[in-house]
This record gives sequence, C-alpha cells and structure tokens, in this order.
Amino acid sequence: MIAIDARTVVLGYLFRKGPPSVRVREGAGADGSALAAANGRALLTGYWGGYIFVHVTQGGALYVLRDPSGLLPCYIRRAGVETALAGDVTDLAVPGPGRVDFEEIGRILASGDARGRKTCLVGVEELIAGECLIVDRLGATIEPWWSPWDHVAPGKMSIEEEASHLRQTIADCIGTWSSCFPSILLGASGGLDSSIVAVAATSRSERLTALTLVSPGVAGDERPYAHAVASSLGIRLRDVPLDLADIDLDRAVTPHHPWPISPIFKQAVGAVHRRLQLEMPIDAHFSGNGGDGIFCSIRSAVPLLDHFLSKGPSTAIGKTVRNISSLTGADMFTVLKHAWARHRRAGGAHVPRYNELGLERELVERIEAQGFSHPWLLPPADALPGKTVHVAFLMRAQKSIELYPRRSAPPHIAPLLSQPIVELCLSIPTWHWIADGRDRAVARAAFSNRLPKKIIDRLQKGGPAEFNLSIYSTQRDRLHQMLRGGALAAVGIIDIPFLDEREDISWRGNAREQRILSFAAAESWTRRWNGG
Repeated sequence: MIAIDARTVVLGYLFRKGPPSVRVREGAGADGSALAAANGRALLTGYWGGYIFVHVTQGGALYVLRDPSGLLPCYIRRAGVETALAGDVTDLAVPGPGRVDFEEIGRILASGDARGRKTCLVGVEELIAGECLIVDRLGATIEPWWSPWDHVAPGKMSIEEEASHLRQTIADCIGTWSSCFPSILLGASGGLDSSIVAVAATSRSERLTALTLVSPGVAGDERPYAHAVASSLGIRLRDVPLDLADIDLDRAVTPHHPWPISPIFKQAVGAVHRRLQLEMPIDAHFSGNGGDGIFCSIRSAVPLLDHFLSKGPSTAIGKTVRNISSLTGADMFTVLKHAWARHRRAGGAHVPRYNELGLERELVERIEAQGFSHPWLLPPADALPGKTVHVAFLMRAQKSIELYPRRSAPPHIAPLLSQPIVELCLSIPTWHWIADGRDRAVARAAFSNRLPKKIIDRLQKGGPAEFNLSIYSTQRDRLHQMLRGGALAAVGIIDIPFLDEREDISWRGNAREQRILSFAAAESWTRRWNGG
C-alpha cells in the first residue's frame, strides 16, 4: 500500500510511465500531490500498474478507481446507503443458503460474453477495470474513466515500426514488473506469449524460474519448446507432471473467485505450485495469460472487412485476402464469401455466442434474450468489426486472473495485460496482426531476433486436453452422480438427459466430456458457497 496522504492511498503496484517506467513507493512526493488533486484521473494518462486508487475528498466524497489492467480485483456490495468494497470476495460474503445467484451461473456457462458486472454471489458486483466508484451524499455511482474504445484508432506506423514500439513497450512493462519480485516462477509452455514474457523478464529479474507442466499425450508435453526458450535465455527450467491424485471433485477449484469458471485440472496445477513453494522461494507467479486476446489472435475474415472499410479498394486488399487464406486454410474465394456473409450480419461486428450444450433450452433462450451486459461489448457506431472482436478478447482475458488468494499465496501477475501494452495493441490494425499469414504477427516480428525460430514459427499449441479426459474417464461415475443429484440440476440449469447421451471417441464425445467437467467445477463451487 502507498499512503499518499491522510485521505489517499494506492493499493497494489503503481508505476510512473516511461520508458523507463519507475515504481511509485511510500512517500510519493510530487506524484502523490498530483494524483490526489485530480481524484485519480491523472493515473490513467501518466501511470500504470496493478492497483486500486482510493481517495476521500475534503467534502467527504469517496473515489475508488480500478486500474485498466484489472490485475487487482475489486468487489462491491451495496445495501441501502452502505457500500462495502474488498479485494477478496470472502470479505464481502460468507457461504450459506441463498448466497448463490443461479441465474448468473447459467449465464457464464452459456457464454463467455454474457458476464458483466454481476458476480455469481447475490449482492456482490465487480468494479470493472478502468471504472471509478464514486460515493457521496447522493449515493453510489460507477463511471467508466477508461475504455478500450478510446484506444482503437489505428496509428500510422508500418508493421516494422509497430513491432519495434511493441518490443520496447513490452520490455519496459515486463521488466518493471520483474524488478518488483526477488524470485519469480513463470508458467512457460513454450508458446509465443509466455516466451515473450520470459524474454522481457530475464534482464531485470533477480531469480527467474520457468515451469512447464507435463500431461499425457503429445499435445500435453511442451518440454521441447520450453527447453528451447530456457536454453536460449539461460534461465532455470522445471518440468513437472500433472497428477490425477491431486484431483478432488468435491473441492471447489477456486472458491475465492466469485464465478465458477476455473477448470478442474487447475487443482493439479495448484498442487504443483504448493510443492514447489516448499523447495524454492516464490514471490510471484508470472504467466503469458491473455496474450492471444491482447495480440489479437483472430482467425476469421474480419481483418479484410477492417482493411476495406478503412482504406477502401486497393491492391493491398489482395494481400490481406491471401494472408487470411494462409492463416485459415480457406481458399481466397471462400475468404471473400465469408467476409461478405459476416458483413451482412450486424455489419461484421462481434455477436456474443452461446453454447447450449448440456444446458436447459429455456435457460439459454432467456439468457440470449437478455443479451450481454459488459459495457465494453457496446461499441461506438463507427467501430470497425475486427476491433469489436479484439475488445471482446480483452474482456475475456481479464476474467478472474487471481490464481490464489493474495493473503495466503504469492500474487499472480499477467504482465501482458499492462495498460501501455494493451493500449498499443488496440491501436494496431487487425490486418497487421495477420501479416504473412500468421496470427499475432506483430508480436512475432517484435521478438523474431530474441526467441528461437521454432517458437516464432510455431502455429499450434498443446494443452491439458488429454489430462482432462483422464479425469473424466477415471471419475466418470462420480461426475455423473454429483451432477444428477446436484444443485445445478435442481434449479434447471443442467439438462439431465444430456448425461444419458451415448459416449463416443469423436470430437463430439470429447466436447461432451469437457462440458461435463465444467459443470462439475461449477457444481462443487456452488456447493461450497451454498454452505455444503
């Protein structure tokens, strides 16, 4: 905590914009005076970090600003004239009957776009990143002081200039984060995003250890890629297998989250982290979380729409068509056909999608009729369709990034969500992100000379899919039992006949099993908060 004066504090980490960025510490001096005088608005232009700003004016009004990165959570409970805030939802709510908002659980199971300010705990809201809560004698209001839509105007840089600027910005932000913690454990899969974090963190980290988790199957073993990165940077690498013995279906995966969105396999990840903490110092967990969305990993025809709507007909449009064709594997005629079809549907703008698999049809129809509630999903009239997708990616990336409660475990830092990085990436045209027929092209170009070629050229990434299927196959009976007799079925969220469908080994059977696992994670979270 930074005590600026008797009426103003900043919780978390605050940095004055660079480069080089500088951490603001206790006794903020001129920084403190400027921030207090502006009720916090100066933070959004001259500072960044992972923070909550709290300021009480001379007249008694309270200003609470959550920084645009969303790296520090902030929850609100409003009851009459009283407003309570906390960074840990367990400070606002206690488990017990009537605590769970089942309609909201159905909403997040139906769509990643449906989540807004409400949480799945009755009466508890989230202060969205970039919002300011103002409490005065007239009551409590929430104002959007920062929006991604303020930063989507395309710049006039070439791709090479963008790559250079992105490299410098990432180096500054992640390097600054790295200097805050003596010993960092970085989740490193060998994918592009975590590898970029590793590059940027190495030069300013006292002790950086990379961790790659190993699970069954070829896709679950990322060691060749992780070793390539660690070897090129000269950093320590630990590789640890995920263990089915660490899975307990009756235990909520992340009860400190106000939404049941963490997959069951995260229990095994948490067990690995706890065991490593007994062997080595860990002051913070770093990850490349959010990189796909921030680096605009679009695999559709919308960059073509953006290019055409921005520049009009030109010979350069043909290059964008070829890039999309190379990226997606579709022929050029199909790309043009899909672009036109996309344009005819809402002008090509992002439309929230709903997954009705395994859910009661009436529930899905009701949620679809209600639509989305997150303010970022309401674009300005002149927004390019690709940017509506980019902003939706960013919204999803900020969903419950706290791995563990901060009072009992090291903090999780997803440094790619840092405000300067996000604002720069939002300003880069979507068709630049698919240059040369590769996704995240500007980020690849930015670090092409700093990472092994096999990482820069890597287009596919593995994951724990087979480990998830192992959880299902070994605990199938228990999974079905808990769902059939569970709270979600009782209130009409889960379609019970879905559990009786014939199993197969095709992609559809895989999707069904993964869905059952997500239902089970929601069920265990619900039972915990219902007092079970």
